[in-house]
Amino acid sequence: MIRTMLMAAVTTLLLSGCSKDEVAAPVQPEVAGPTSVTLYFSAAAGLNPGANGQAAPVRVRILELKNSAGFSRADYFALAERGPATLGADLLDQDEVLVQPGEQVRIDRPLNPLTRQIGLVVGYREIDQAQWRSLLPVPPLDYQISLDVRAVRSAAHTSPTSTAQ
Repeated sequence: MIRTMLMAAVTTLLLSGCSKDEVAAPVQPEVAGPTSVTLYFSAAAGLNPGANGQAAPVRVRILELKNSAGFSRADYFALAERGPATLGADLLDQDEVLVQPGEQVRIDRPLNPLTRQIGLVVGYREIDQAQWRSLLPVPPLDYQISLDVRAVRSAAHTSPTSTAQ
């Protein structure tokens, strides 16, 4: 009799453990990224030379990206002429700026909270001989961008008060 009651109690305990409502894991909201970025463009005096060596301005397209895979695979014309179609949902926002030879330009740009990279597409005259693409991770929030004669180069800009990461 005691053995039967003990078996019934153990069975009840085991079954009650199985019947509990499953606790759902709390849904984590997507972490919002930085709210703005500062881009410092510095153009070489001999920027984008033509056949006669005359310097010329370049158009820089600034692309906010959720994912950079499509940006890294695409050619210049796909990004410059068909950016939204080429990048699809990975393109969150875009803008452009015309930079003159020898000019320094600072752009303070608000960011979409989902932005994870900023793609730069620079319209050099001799595109097949130029390094026309640069990809900037977000964060950092400040970048120094050099527009050389036929190449775009970028580096995170750090101020003495910022902490290194």
